[in-house]
Amino acid sequence: MDKKEKPKKEENNKKAKRIKDKHIRSKFDKKKKLKKRSIREILSEFLLKAGSHYSPEDINKRLIILSLIFCGVLSLVVITTGIIVRSFISQILWVLLSTWTVILAGIYLVLLLSVFVYFDYKIYKRTKEIEDVLPEFLQLASANISAGMTIDRALWFAIRPKFGVLAKEMEEVAKSTFAGSDLEEALKEFVNKYKSNSLKEAMNLLIEGMRAGSEIGYLLNQISENMQDLKLLRKEISSSVTTYVIFITAAAIIGAPILLALSEQLLVIVSSLTAGLGASSGASSSFFSLNLSGEGISFTDFRIFSLIMLAFSSFFSALIIGVIRKGSAKEGFKYVIPYLAISYLLFFLSRAAFEFVLGGLF
Repeated sequence: MDKKEKPKKEENNKKAKRIKDKHIRSKFDKKKKLKKRSIREILSEFLLKAGSHYSPEDINKRLIILSLIFCGVLSLVVITTGIIVRSFISQILWVLLSTWTVILAGIYLVLLLSVFVYFDYKIYKRTKEIEDVLPEFLQLASANISAGMTIDRALWFAIRPKFGVLAKEMEEVAKSTFAGSDLEEALKEFVNKYKSNSLKEAMNLLIEGMRAGSEIGYLLNQISENMQDLKLLRKEISSSVTTYVIFITAAAIIGAPILLALSEQLLVIVSSLTAGLGASSGASSSFFSLNLSGEGISFTDFRIFSLIMLAFSSFFSALIIGVIRKGSAKEGFKYVIPYLAISYLLFFLSRAAFEFVLGGLF
């Protein structure tokens, strides 16, 4: 018996080793594929998930044209300025060479990054739009299946115009199945268009339920209820952190502008006082002398610093509020412009008010 079992054990060990080697090779191949992904492939994936009809080549052409236009305008400005100032030709050529090499590449990269940020935000908005109406759609599909319809017809008759993007996507799925395509493949293709974990999990459960032959109507109803419970839980969490939102908003768009405006006015007052003291202490005694000479902060520099600080505080405060309320910094992008406008307006109003109140006292 031992002699018979020994070759079997060796054969099983060899099989296990082959499977393990194959698994390791597949992991290595996946890593290699991830490393070899080009910018074009990443951009095409972004465009697919954002629902854009542009191709990566179209985006690349537009970015190159915009970069060339910008560098062309900058070159004209450099040449005109050089002629007016009467600079040397070598200096003008050096600036033009920098413009058409370093600056051109920098502008292209900035525009490319802006495109990625824009499409990433668009992906987030489309995903959110899908996830908001998905529970209701699944409930209607569950009711249709319970009424005796097949799965593909249940999904078709659950479509409503108010579902927006989801209605269009499910129409495409239904048309594919009516044309003879496999429902599983159509659903997988639909899921790959969106960056949504909720949608992916729901469709995967539906596909697994179809394969196992389980009661799809009950399954879809349970998925819908779980998604609605999760949505209610997120709303409760959002309402419980309202105090933090109010505090951050007040500090960013009320406290910071008023304090910076007050600091600027105090800088004006201190400068006027030190100028007066410096003039009156010209004659120094042997016991005590006061020297107030030296360069201080200019009012223009401080104002520029204040505007930059308000821009940063408004931007990051909006992102933090998006994270607190909705769990994503992208949700805070819609607050950036209102926060920035209110903080700038309050800064200039506070500056004028402090100048009116404190300016006549000193």
